[in-house]
Amino acid sequence: MRVQGGIMNNTRGLLASERLLDQLYFAPYEVSGWHGFLKEMVRQSGSRSARLLVMNQQADQVYSGVQVNTDDKAHKAFVDHFVNLCPWRPGLAHLPPGKFYSSYLDGICDQKTFYRSEFFNDWAKELDIHHGASGTVWQFEGQTIQMFFQRTGGQGHFRRYETDAFNALAPHIRRALRLEAIIHQQKQKQGYLEHTGRFSAFILLDANQRAVHVSEAAWRHIQDNPHALRLGKRVLLQNGEAQQRLDFLLKASFAGGTAGAPVTGGVIALPRPERSPLLLQVVPLHPDADRPLMPVPAHAALYLVDGDAEPEFDTKKLANLLGLTQAEAEIAALVAGGQTAAKIASFRRVSLHTVRSQIKSIYFKTDVSSQAQLTRLVKALPATRDRQGRSRTPFLS
Repeated sequence: MRVQGGIMNNTRGLLASERLLDQLYFAPYEVSGWHGFLKEMVRQSGSRSARLLVMNQQADQVYSGVQVNTDDKAHKAFVDHFVNLCPWRPGLAHLPPGKFYSSYLDGICDQKTFYRSEFFNDWAKELDIHHGASGTVWQFEGQTIQMFFQRTGGQGHFRRYETDAFNALAPHIRRALRLEAIIHQQKQKQGYLEHTGRFSAFILLDANQRAVHVSEAAWRHIQDNPHALRLGKRVLLQNGEAQQRLDFLLKASFAGGTAGAPVTGGVIALPRPERSPLLLQVVPLHPDADRPLMPVPAHAALYLVDGDAEPEFDTKKLANLLGLTQAEAEIAALVAGGQTAAKIASFRRVSLHTVRSQIKSIYFKTDVSSQAQLTRLVKALPATRDRQGRSRTPFLS
């Protein structure tokens, strides 16, 4: 039997819904997943609105959030200003994490104090928010995740059995958040492997943004490009705008993302006199996700790419990856290097007809139809090597 608020009158009311649990365990896999879960929670619990906030360890700064039934303008005002004025949150900070609490029943804030607060009079009153159930559902890697459900004055406060129903669901919420963390780590691992497989010049930074590992190829770039960058305890860029961009990307990487800052890294062009820019790609890492693969634990990788340097291809690896003969792999590498069929024939001292026949066979085996497509395919594979002949796949080979 359902009662006011929508939750069945037992502590397993929410758990009885397969639809809700399906939505919860779907949440880590899709961008809109947590929004769908909160929406279903609002429906089943009879809430007015809900929000999930990803915050710093002290829970006084919002990195990102998901909300339901609050317009974007009100949500932005909440994140930018009112989050630290909400009288429920100081009380929540002094209660054990991992549980939900009723703002009315658990002493988070009495109603008279709530109604006198700036939070209510300047923000919540217009939205008809009078009661809440909230909790610090998870703390991990310097982040705090809090979840809030709100009700109107007419709906009344969250009763004990309703708060108990939230708490019966809390372990499942933590498992779903842990699953999302694992998925995120695996994506970072794959990105690290792909980048390191393609580029041998990289610098690894620890949690204090200090260089803890520099590859030989990266040292050569640093020595060859003193007008672009240098290395002390930290990576320092000679161009002021480039340095600001690097600081911005690293701050976002280490903080887990701040408002308007990407957590996926980015590329910085380092100007060089009379040469094309040296490219610096920032890739955030999780220190535990790649421990067996990386030389040292790190929180970010900086990859250096010289646009003036012609790539050299490991043709044996290219042959294995594409199912080509050794001769075809050598020709595919020349095509990717910008050589025409006539120049390849002259270089290899074979007829133009032979080269064209081999290129046709390569196109068939790789399912491409042009030199441009073949070039993109070859350059995308982890089959390049540096000038010393070392494979650029140190952790894949």
